Amino acid sequence: MQETMPQEIEVRYILPAIRRELARVFIQEHKLSQKEAAKILGLTEAAVSQYQHSKRAKEVVFSDSVVNEIRISANKILAEKNNKQRLIAETYRISSLTKVRQILCDLHRAQSKELESCNVCFDEGLVTIRTD
Repeated sequence: MQETMPQEIEVRYILPAIRRELARVFIQEHKLSQKEAAKILGLTEAAVSQYQHSKRAKEVVFSDSVVNEIRISANKILAEKNNKQRLIAETYRISSLTKVRQILCDLHRAQSKELESCNVCFDEGLVTIRTD
């Protein structure tokens, strides 16, 4: 059986949960239509509808502090609606939050019992990025 990588969990669980929360904030707090929210997020209306009705991305529940960060990002994204780079930057910022990284690790550990004491995502010394 092939081992699941953290990046696969991020794509399957974390990114959809971030999109779900952004869509919720756009629709409930900023009174956008599903169509408008979908356009800003680069999603289909059907995907936004599934987020709203908990048919997609329901496995991850963010803490209030993460939801507040998502609200901040939603405001920035709305201020630059036509700038896809802003959407990418804010999605990346949210996914990089320590509390979100912890959710990712918890999901990974739950799927791979041999990783109970894994701390790769938080150990900067294990990853070296060359810049030359």
